Amino acid sequence: MDQKRVLFYSSVKNKHSFKAVQFYSIDISLLEELGYKVVLSNKIYDAWLFWKYDFVFAYFYRYSFFVALIARIFGRKSYFTGGIDDLDKNYRGSRGYKVQSFFFKLCYMISERVIIVSQADLNNVKSVLSDSRKIAYSEHTININRYKNSNINKKNVFVTIGWMAKSSIARKGIDRALKVFGALVKHPEFSDYSFELVGTPGDGVSYLESLINELNISERVVIRGNISEEEKIDLLEQSKYYFQLSSYEGFGLAALEAVCAKNILIHSGRGGLSNPIYSKEVLFNIDTDFEIEVSKLYETLVSFDTNRIEETYNLIVRNYGNERRKKDFAAIISV
Repeated sequence: MDQKRVLFYSSVKNKHSFKAVQFYSIDISLLEELGYKVVLSNKIYDAWLFWKYDFVFAYFYRYSFFVALIARIFGRKSYFTGGIDDLDKNYRGSRGYKVQSFFFKLCYMISERVIIVSQADLNNVKSVLSDSRKIAYSEHTININRYKNSNINKKNVFVTIGWMAKSSIARKGIDRALKVFGALVKHPEFSDYSFELVGTPGDGVSYLESLINELNISERVVIRGNISEEEKIDLLEQSKYYFQLSSYEGFGLAALEAVCAKNILIHSGRGGLSNPIYSKEVLFNIDTDFEIEVSKLYETLVSFDTNRIEETYNLIVRNYGNERRKKDFAAIISV
């Protein structure tokens, strides 16, 4: 039997993102392990080349609609996945919500299945659909085996990972994390800590640099930019704390990686971060008075029961290894 070919589409600017961004690279690998030949695409035009693929696996719910529409003309099925930040009314304004709701419904209508990646997204999706029979549920996973899982000597380091464009800085709460860090290092227990920012540099770097200077923490903060996957895992395994103070997360894969590396996660609880897997981590309410919340955070961190780290790690090993999502794909995809 001929090997089935999947057109793996996302509207990324550069195909390098398919390798550099974890949720892409993991899903590509899982599809390959299931025996599919993966054809990478970031152009709607590629869908017209119907003889080069047997079905579409599309990320996100806007431009991918047009890919699926073209594929359908030629009798090809389409599967959608990815976080849907703009379907959260508390995160996105009314116009953005309406636009995303419109496109999501179009994607759903034309899809074979839609693979939702978080409970928060599932709740939002059900609020806009009258019929959810084509919805499948499969949270993102990580390669557990890449983590050493040993008692590495942790360093006094906070970390956050995110694209450093202005829009991403706001959504990921990177500037918020810097302000929290700046408040924490005023306490003796955190006076020798550093903070490492990791991610693709963008038009927000100068803003971050000015904020770092304003907070008088320039000697404590390192903007590392892009690093390899191996370097990222090494950094997470050596750091103690990870910030994920996002306004919304479709899933929060970096947070999952950080907790797997036995960081204490300080998170906003938004979107995918409301997942029960993070219930033993540290919630920071981004809507309340900043000074009061930082004071509560300080008290929580200095008295944190580190046994909770091991409990969460064990839950990740049982439920969030790549084999689970691979089994999900095998059950969902039918071509």
